[in-house]
Amino acid sequence: MDNFSAYVSSIINTKNFTIDIILAATTLLAAWIILFLGRKVTDKFLSVPGGEGEEGQEVNVKLIQTLRILIHTLLKYAVYIAAALAVLHIFDVSIFTVEDFKSVSGKLIQALIIIVIARAVLRIGRVLVENWFAGDKQTLMDEKRSKTLGALLLSILHYTVYFIAGITVLQTFGVPASSIIASAGIVGLAVGFGAQNLVKDVISGFFILFEDQFSVGEYVTVAGITGTVEQLGLRSTTVREWTGHLYTIPNGEIGMVKNFDRGPILALVTVRIDYSFDIDSAIEVIKRTLEKVYQEQDSILEMPTIYGVDSLSDSSVDLLIGANTRPGAQWAVQRELRKRIKKDLDAAGMPIPFPTRTVYCRREDGDYQVVDKG
Repeated sequence: MDNFSAYVSSIINTKNFTIDIILAATTLLAAWIILFLGRKVTDKFLSVPGGEGEEGQEVNVKLIQTLRILIHTLLKYAVYIAAALAVLHIFDVSIFTVEDFKSVSGKLIQALIIIVIARAVLRIGRVLVENWFAGDKQTLMDEKRSKTLGALLLSILHYTVYFIAGITVLQTFGVPASSIIASAGIVGLAVGFGAQNLVKDVISGFFILFEDQFSVGEYVTVAGITGTVEQLGLRSTTVREWTGHLYTIPNGEIGMVKNFDRGPILALVTVRIDYSFDIDSAIEVIKRTLEKVYQEQDSILEMPTIYGVDSLSDSSVDLLIGANTRPGAQWAVQRELRKRIKKDLDAAGMPIPFPTRTVYCRREDGDYQVVDKG
């Protein structure tokens, strides 16, 4: 601490201290000007072409933006490092020797370039994957399947680029990659005995994708959870319930899958008719209601069907009605059918029955008297 104080005092007391401050400020100002002009020149030569809405230019625009960000990043770090070293040199602060500086600075610059290139590769890869799986016209796949495969490819791309970049950076600092891979193999073998669940999840995820059991955006029931698939990976699947809860389910726990988005879904409605009413008359009223709803609802694919008497319950005759609907619309159709049938039956003088109870009380003369009815 005393040596540092003496060093600072010696600097302040020198005649050249004011000149050093001016030189340092000039260096920082020059660095800012170089950085500003460099950004302007880069933006001018890598400007985004005009004309929105042209599909052919979308990839080029994103690639130009990626290249511009890459150059901005390299320029920023280069100017910052150069300015810092220049300021330290002005104040005669020697952190590294010339040999150390050449060695360390070269390795740091190489590592920085590797990291920046890795980020650029990830960004370009994301652009290419998103445009490749943009829609049916190019990939001949439906939108949900495209999103699923696109997310999976992006995940694989991230892991691959991170691994290669990490190994390359370690090699830059003299760490042999062969020993790292060998050590990773030994550790992987040791951990593999306790990672059976992980292997099971990955294998299950592979078969889910290979067999196309479900895709991102579809409404399914898996592992007892019903909701919309938000992400499908090799290890786990995320499903969001209609209440908003998000579940992350390991693929190894996914056994039976119920998919609500593959083909028409049957909307089933049970209508109760009082025993005192004529069933055929009630069916005619319901038929007219179904015809009107079918004409109004685009989500109903074909004319709903009255299957007939489904059961004879304690207080009603139960009629079963079915309607083929578009995937995901079955619940809304069921609610609409119940509402409309209830209104039309009430208007026809056939209200929906409800359980009733009649209580008889025996009097002293042996006769019965009704004491409760309802």
